[in-house]
Amino acid sequence: MSELMEKSFEKGGIYLVSPQLSMCSHVGHGFFTRQGGVSKGIFESLNFRYTGGDNENDIKRNYTIAAETIGGKYDDIVRTCQLHTDKIEVVREREGGFRQVGRPDGCDAIITNVPGVVLAAFYADCQMIMLYDKKQHAIAAVHAGWRGVANGILAKTIRKMGEEYGTQPKNIIAAVSPSICRRCFETDDDVKEILFEIYEDQVPDYFYREGNKWHIDLKMLTYSSLIRTGVLPYNIDLSSRCTRCGDPELYWSHRRTGNERGVHAGMIMLKP
Repeated sequence: MSELMEKSFEKGGIYLVSPQLSMCSHVGHGFFTRQGGVSKGIFESLNFRYTGGDNENDIKRNYTIAAETIGGKYDDIVRTCQLHTDKIEVVREREGGFRQVGRPDGCDAIITNVPGVVLAAFYADCQMIMLYDKKQHAIAAVHAGWRGVANGILAKTIRKMGEEYGTQPKNIIAAVSPSICRRCFETDDDVKEILFEIYEDQVPDYFYREGNKWHIDLKMLTYSSLIRTGVLPYNIDLSSRCTRCGDPELYWSHRRTGNERGVHAGMIMLKP
């Protein structure tokens, strides 16, 4: 397991990359921070959130900047409709034109084997996970908050890649975005009980109680989920950075500021 690496692009932009994905010539990717865009005010500057009140032309420009940074185009972006579901969409064509899939019921994971398609998913405190099957040349973008972790969306996405492309977990490279850390993710008994039922054997390692709150390590639950599906430990890159207690100049956090914020994007593509 390796840490993500920080890179820069024009106009002060900062994004993170997976060391292992960076060695794959067929793949462009990036986990974007809030630096390097054109949005203003509380959305400064690389905001991808259309529902918060930011200027739509600025958001479009931000998408363009990010897509071009990884070698893609705005018109090839296919993005999630994140509602904390376990629904997965398959992109079978490079249709052209920015589009969202999964409306209105939601879609928290997208997979494709089509070169040129830019898959985009979003994170603030939740995790965004990229997958690349280095043998069958297929990719995925997955959003997983605690509900996604509980729903097993990551394992279901890997299973779907197997059905569609013949993907075997041992051939997958996985990269996990910055997200809320165990110290900052405090919750009540109801969330603990849901996750406890699934991860009971790991409670001593990833759960602890402080006062009347539970603290749960979602990062390590995701790492464990990848291992359980058969992804090899050395094929996983996972960020230790926390969006809540990390640098507020780099990260938005719902837990820190509520809805007065933008949202980060992660993008991955197969190069044509």
